[in-house]
Amino acid sequence: MEKEHSKNLASNMQVLKDRVALDLERKLQEYRDPRVGTRLLAKKMEINERTLKRLLQRENRPTYQTLLKIYGVIHQTTNPAQIVELVPDIVKNEILKHFPEVTELKAAPMPEIETELLYDRCFSDLYVMAGCGPLSLEFVQYRYGIHGVETLEKMVELRALKRTDEGQYIIGDNQVNLSAETLKRIGLNIVEKFSKPQNTELGGDNLIAFYAEGLSEEAYDDWLKVDERAFREKIKISQKPGAKGNKKVFTYMVTDTLKDK
Repeated sequence: MEKEHSKNLASNMQVLKDRVALDLERKLQEYRDPRVGTRLLAKKMEINERTLKRLLQRENRPTYQTLLKIYGVIHQTTNPAQIVELVPDIVKNEILKHFPEVTELKAAPMPEIETELLYDRCFSDLYVMAGCGPLSLEFVQYRYGIHGVETLEKMVELRALKRTDEGQYIIGDNQVNLSAETLKRIGLNIVEKFSKPQNTELGGDNLIAFYAEGLSEEAYDDWLKVDERAFREKIKISQKPGAKGNKKVFTYMVTDTLKDK
């Protein structure tokens, strides 16, 4: 009886390995270059590239955590409960066997594009620059190398960017309402990389300023209102006829209290 049970377990495990490998192979067909696809898919699924290769070769059994990552990407959802409803029965049973509470979980609060913006500087740079005007593949390859090209492909797949008929890359259809945390991270990254202190020696090139003071509540409120008005005015200027041009620029504004979080 015990031998029969062990035999059934081994059989079910092989069926699971085969099904996962098949679904991964189908997903990889979306990439022109299998090697690049394997690298990008592993990163997207947040699993080790070596792990992905072993799963494709049916060498190892995926854990329920790995199954959730894999099928979350395949079905383009961060909701664990929804993932369980969409996966094949053999996969669903394996997840529920180890994690029955999964059906009560809600979607992750952060869209995938925002996650990339938070943790991938190249993704963030290209996203911001594409928002200022079209990007060419040659420029990205020159500035960011193979990682930049791979990031472009990832961004197109996520529809953060899209490729025009002329071969340029522009902002895509999937745009997210960025959180304050993400705006802070993007702003800090852009300032660190592109702000040029040496250009402040002559007027008209850029602006770098810092000022701290002890204020009353009313005065602090006035500061915030001034910044809000200035930001809206900058947007209005950029939307005027003839305002769009080839000069890619950024503005990053923060006004806050000198108190710890």
